[in-house]
Amino acid sequence: MRRTIAILAGTAIAASTVAVAAPANAAETIPGGGASFPYVFLSQCLSDFNASQNNFDIEYTSTGSGTGKGNFTKGTFVYAQTDSKFSTGTEPDFGWEYIPNIGGAIVFPINLKNSKTGRSLGSSIQLKQKTLAKIMGGEITNWRDREILRSNPRIASGIPNEDITVVYRGDKSGTTNNLLQYLNAWAPTIFSEVQDTMSTAFPGGKPPSNSVSGNKNTGVMSQILAKEGAIGYVDLGDAKGYPSARIENALGQFVAPSSASAARNLANQDDVQSSGLVDLNYKVRAKGAYPIAIFSYALARTDGKGPNGLGVRQFVDYVIQKCGPSRAASLGFVPVGGKVLNKAKALVRDIK
Repeated sequence: MRRTIAILAGTAIAASTVAVAAPANAAETIPGGGASFPYVFLSQCLSDFNASQNNFDIEYTSTGSGTGKGNFTKGTFVYAQTDSKFSTGTEPDFGWEYIPNIGGAIVFPINLKNSKTGRSLGSSIQLKQKTLAKIMGGEITNWRDREILRSNPRIASGIPNEDITVVYRGDKSGTTNNLLQYLNAWAPTIFSEVQDTMSTAFPGGKPPSNSVSGNKNTGVMSQILAKEGAIGYVDLGDAKGYPSARIENALGQFVAPSSASAARNLANQDDVQSSGLVDLNYKVRAKGAYPIAIFSYALARTDGKGPNGLGVRQFVDYVIQKCGPSRAASLGFVPVGGKVLNKAKALVRDIK
């Protein structure tokens, strides 16, 4: 039976949920959710998967990595998705594992117009690593700051005298965690804390006065669109082509975010732990590589005591081996490959 995607929305629903109408033969529903970073990609994967078989109906609620991990631990989600690891002492007390199933870029959309032409400047702005850290930390507060102008000689005369508004994730987020890992690698004196909560990771432990928050990546994008001079961080898929900054990589190149430039980074990330986590090198030296690329992970049980382990295993395997190669690039993501793919396939076999 053909199924259609229903996206549940409304004031009574706090998170974006993708569900598929159950067929007459009552396929088993498998609730899951978590990271908003891969939501655009996973929505398409579960639609394709559910349409291809009649045994399981996969659901995914975009809650953010923090809630996803918590709901997986409590059993509210049969499977989950996260962009960051569990903090010590919060891990589930049953058998489980991380499975790297998709990669992507963290990008920095900028709502800024050329003062001479009125055209968007977002995709032309070039930011050095420490300049980005100073902007996000509230130390650089105007787009005509000397540090920004020095990195942008070609467009410097058109950069407006506009105050910067920093937009950050207000919820617990793996996207935030990965951003903080990157900022900490290049500017540890500015961002010394790596965690899922941005509001307390800012210098001084509180958000700067020129900042506002948004819930999940969609909320961050809404705030950026609403405020001239705003900059924030989301995944490439949620940016939906909105003008985003070129970020300096370890070779000194200013690289625009794309599936291809993120793939050049992730192709050089092969430090895979036995747990499935990839120990990312945020200073990878690869020509044309966008510097802030990450992996997102499925969370699945290995103890055989949770419901529908077969359905979870089949879906995660589908994401890695079929949906990723066929869908990822067109949606702004990067399929897992190389050593990471080999590890992911081995981990899938442990799901019960």
